[in-house]
Amino acid sequence: MQRKLLLLITALSLTATAQEVTEVPDSIDDIQLSVELSDLEVVAQRQLVKTEIDRISYDVQADSESKTKTAMDMLRKVPLVSVDGEENIRVKGGTAFKIYKNGHPDPGISQNPKEVLKAIPASMIKRIEVITEPGAKYDAEGVTAILNIVMKDASGMSGATGTVSAGIDIYGSPNANTYVTAQHGKLVTSLNYGMMHRGHNANKQIQDMTQIYTLSGDTLHTMSGGDASVNVHYGNLEASYEADTLNLITASVGGFYYNYGGFSDALTTMTAAGGEPIYRFGQHLNTEGNHYYNINGRLDYQHRTQRKNEVITASYMLSSTLNKTNQETQYTDGWNSPMPYDFMKQKGNERFWEHTWQLDWTRPIALGHKIETGLKYIYRSNTSHTTMNYASGNATLDELDSRFKHLTQVGAAYLSYTYTHDKWTARAGLRYEWSYLKASYPDGSQESFHRTLNDWVPSASLNYQIDFARSLKWAFSTSINRPGISYLNPAVIEGPTSIHYGNAHLGSARNYSTSITYMQIGPKFTFNVAPNFSWSNNEITGVRWREDGKDIDTYQNTLTRRHVGLNGFFQWQIAAKTSMMFNGDIGHDYYHSDALGLTNKGYWASFFYTQVTQQLPWKLRLTAHGGKWGGGAEDLYSHEGHAWFYGFSLQRSFLKEDRLTINISAQRPFSPKYSSYNQYTTQGDYTGRGHYEFMQRSFNLRISYRFGSLNARVKKTDKTIENDDVVGGSSAGEGQGNQGGGQGSQGGY
Repeated sequence: MQRKLLLLITALSLTATAQEVTEVPDSIDDIQLSVELSDLEVVAQRQLVKTEIDRISYDVQADSESKTKTAMDMLRKVPLVSVDGEENIRVKGGTAFKIYKNGHPDPGISQNPKEVLKAIPASMIKRIEVITEPGAKYDAEGVTAILNIVMKDASGMSGATGTVSAGIDIYGSPNANTYVTAQHGKLVTSLNYGMMHRGHNANKQIQDMTQIYTLSGDTLHTMSGGDASVNVHYGNLEASYEADTLNLITASVGGFYYNYGGFSDALTTMTAAGGEPIYRFGQHLNTEGNHYYNINGRLDYQHRTQRKNEVITASYMLSSTLNKTNQETQYTDGWNSPMPYDFMKQKGNERFWEHTWQLDWTRPIALGHKIETGLKYIYRSNTSHTTMNYASGNATLDELDSRFKHLTQVGAAYLSYTYTHDKWTARAGLRYEWSYLKASYPDGSQESFHRTLNDWVPSASLNYQIDFARSLKWAFSTSINRPGISYLNPAVIEGPTSIHYGNAHLGSARNYSTSITYMQIGPKFTFNVAPNFSWSNNEITGVRWREDGKDIDTYQNTLTRRHVGLNGFFQWQIAAKTSMMFNGDIGHDYYHSDALGLTNKGYWASFFYTQVTQQLPWKLRLTAHGGKWGGGAEDLYSHEGHAWFYGFSLQRSFLKEDRLTINISAQRPFSPKYSSYNQYTTQGDYTGRGHYEFMQRSFNLRISYRFGSLNARVKKTDKTIENDDVVGGSSAGEGQGNQGGGQGSQGGY
C-alpha cells in the first residue's frame, strides 16, 4: 500500500534581507500538496547570495566547492567582484576598494592579496561581503567599496574542531593550512596558520616592450624573461570572553610574512627613426633577499545596555609593517651604452606604525529608527630609507642616500541615521575628518612642511523591498584618498633609461559615486543587475614624460575621471544535479588632465566568469569554468587588450560526514603553457606596445580533512576599527588603491 504525504505550506521566504518580514504577503495562500511518497524527491540548495541596504554577501559555506577551493577561487563567484587572468581584483569595476577580514582591516591580506588569498582555504571562510555603500561609520579615505572576508566561527558544533588542508601543483608548489577552535568555560579561542610556496618554475614571465618616441621617432625595444619564488606565512590568534550577556571582550594578534626573489635577463636596444642603431646593452637583474613583515593586534570591549539593540564599543588597534627591498643589476654586452656604470645596487627600507582608538555607539530611538555615532583618532608614522650605488668595475661612481619621514594624524566623527518602515529602508550619514600631515627629511635634502585638511563626507542610500523576492536600491557615497608613503617618497630611483620618484606634495583626492541595484532571489534563479556611475576631479595619477634621453614618471593630483558601468550576476539551478552561475561587468572610463592636455577615452573594459557544475554518480562533482577580462583604459596614456581563461575540476568526499575531500583541477589544460595579453600606450611623449606572457596552465591536487566539533564561536563585537584611507603606501587598511603610474623598474623582471 502506498503512503501519501501531506505538505502544508503556510509561509514562504525566498530571500534573506536585513529587513524583517512581519507578515505573510497577501499573494501567498495556504497550499496543500498531496503526492506519492515513493515519487517524492526533495532537492534544495541554500541561497548563495544575500542583499542588505549596504552590502551583498556570498555564502561560501553553502557552496560545496568551498571544501577544497581557495579564497581566490571563491572571489570569482561573488557579485560585483572580478578577478582577471593575472589575479588582479576589482570591485564594482574599479580598484578603489579595501580588503577586510571579520569586519576590520587585515594588513596581511591587504599588502599582498594575490598570494595570501590563494593560500587561504575557502573551507575556513563563512561568507564574503561586498560592502557597496560603506556609509559614514567607515573612514572616508580610499574606498568606494569594501571586500570583507568573514571567517568561520564554528558555531553549532560540540567539543573541539579543526580543519587541515594541503595542496600541490604540477610545478611542485605546495600550500598548507590548519585552523583550530577550542572553548574553556566562557573563553573561546581560535588559531590558524598557513603557508604557501611558489617556486621559480611556477612564476616564469616573458615581456616584449616597444616604445616609439613622438618627437624623435626613435624606438626603444626591450625583450626580457625571468622567474621568481615566493614564500608566504601567515597566522592569527583570536579570543573572546563573554563575562555575561551584556559584556564581551575580544582580542586578536596576527602576523604575515613573505619573502620573494628572482632573476631576469633583458636586452635593450635603441634605434633611430631610420633604423640606425643608437645603443644596446644587456642586463641581469637579481631580486633575491626581499622581505615583508606585518604584525597587528586588536582589542575590543562591547557593552550592551538594558535597552534592546543599544551597543557601546571601545576599540584599539596596532599595526606595524617593515618592507625591505634589495636588487642588483649587472649591465653587460654594451654598445655605445647610455650610462657610465655597469653595476647598480638598490636597497629600500620602509617602516610603518599605526595606532588607532575608536568609540562607537548604536542606539534605536523608536520603532524603525536607529542612530549610529562615533569618534576616531589615528596616529600613523611612515619612514623610508633608500640607497642607490652605481659602479664601474671596482670603482664607485655615485651614491644616493635618501631618508624621508611622513606623519599623519586623523581625527574623525560620524553620525548615521537609519529609518525602516514597511518595505522601505533609508540611511543617511555625515562624516567629518580633520587630518594633519607632516613631511620631514632627516638627511636635510629638503625643508620640512606640513598641511592641515578638513573634509565633510556625506552618504545616503534607499532600499525598497518590492516583495520578499525582489528589492531595488539606490545609493550615493563620497570618499577621499590620501597618498601613502610609496606615492610620497621623494627618493630618485634612476636606471639607464628611466627615472622614478614620488611627490611629497600630493594632496587628498575626492571621489563620488552613485548606483542603482536590482536584486531578485528565487528558488531556482537568482540575479542581480547594478548600473553605476562615479567621478573625481583631482585624483592622484601617474604622470610621465621624456627628458634628457630618459623616461621620467611620478604622481600628481591632476586627473579628472568618469566611470560608467554595469555589473550583473545570476545563479541558475538548471536541474536537480546541474547548476550554472555567471558574474560579469562592463564599463567605460574617461580620463582627462587639463594640466597635461591629455584625454583617454573610447575603450570599454569587460569581464565575465561563468561556471557549470554537474553532480555525477559515485558522489563525484564536475565543474567547468571560463571567462574573459581586459579592454579598458588604464590611465591617461594606455589601454589593455583582452585575455581568456578556462578550467575544470573534479571533486569527491569520503569518510563519515564527508570529512575527507579530494579535488583535482586543471587550468587551461588544452592551451599553451603561457597565457598572454597586450598593453597599448597611445599618447604622451612616447607610444608603443607591451606584450606580456605568464604561466597559467597548471594541474593541482588538494586534500582537506575536517576533525572534531565545537559548540562555541569566537565572538565578534558589533563594531570594530576599520582603517581604509591610504593609497600608494603601507596602511592597516590598504587594499588595492589607485594603481596609476610606474615604479621605475629598470626593465627585465
